[in-house]
Amino acid sequence: MWRRTLFYGLTSFGCAAVGYGLLAWALPGHHVFGAPYRMLLYHEAHPLAYIGLCCVLFGPLAAMATEAFRRRAGWGRVGVLAVVALATLTLSAPLGGMLWYWHDMRVGYFPPHWVQRLLLAGGCDGLAVGWLVVLLSVPYNALGLAVGYGLLVAGVRRFPAGGSEEARP
Repeated sequence: MWRRTLFYGLTSFGCAAVGYGLLAWALPGHHVFGAPYRMLLYHEAHPLAYIGLCCVLFGPLAAMATEAFRRRAGWGRVGVLAVVALATLTLSAPLGGMLWYWHDMRVGYFPPHWVQRLLLAGGCDGLAVGWLVVLLSVPYNALGLAVGYGLLVAGVRRFPAGGSEEARP
């Protein structure tokens, strides 16, 4: 399972980072990620941290979903991808909120009881706003879904059925 996790985590990070760079170069204003009005753009200032967070969580989720993806065809595979994508978003949103709070505190002010504020307020705000940031990040999120599908197809080919971790040549 750890080889699958590394495969999905590292390849998704590589693809996501390259995709971010290409979109930042190609899009007007070089803004790849969306944001609610008046939100500080720490995710634009530190994109690899937020991308890496999602990829670290995508890795084990995709590894666990490989067999379900293998057993399905057509829309069933799309359904598996949708579950993996929603689970990745659900797990990464509070952690992304905490990372956003950390970046905000590093700008110059650590309030009293900053650890509790980071964990509680950051996690709650991440759950509340993270979904919106992802929805506003078109075309990056659409390309990410296509790449996620391709990675699951590649994982099915790379790792044989039955859970054996030996990669095919």
